[in-house]
Amino acid sequence: MSMRNRKNYLKSRKRRLKWSQLGYISEDSVCPNCGEKSLIQFDRYDAWACMSCLEWLDTACSDPDCPYCSLRPQTPYEAYWLYDIDAGRAGLKKRWRCDNYQHKTDGMTKHETRKQQHIIWKEKHRT
Repeated sequence: MSMRNRKNYLKSRKRRLKWSQLGYISEDSVCPNCGEKSLIQFDRYDAWACMSCLEWLDTACSDPDCPYCSLRPQTPYEAYWLYDIDAGRAGLKKRWRCDNYQHKTDGMTKHETRKQQHIIWKEKHRT
């Protein structure tokens, strides 16, 4: 297996995992539009969609107050990326906590030690 195929395999596997986190992937049902076995049922929007042709199979209701249809994006692909943004927020919070660890006593001592080491290093390399 060449590296290019391995990369493609890993990318498709990652995409499949992300789709599975969005909803239930049916292994038996076939898309009426493209004929592929790639249907997913979004719990959040209470609708079926095809991962291959990226279209909703269920039509949205006309009720503007519907908790499912009123929040549903135009395409399943947009829902896919909206999920990525929501997941990214958690990642950003975690990154902020890692960067701002000084509020912990252990982190504060590490920070002070590094700061002192940096000052000593600067003094040695000044000349």
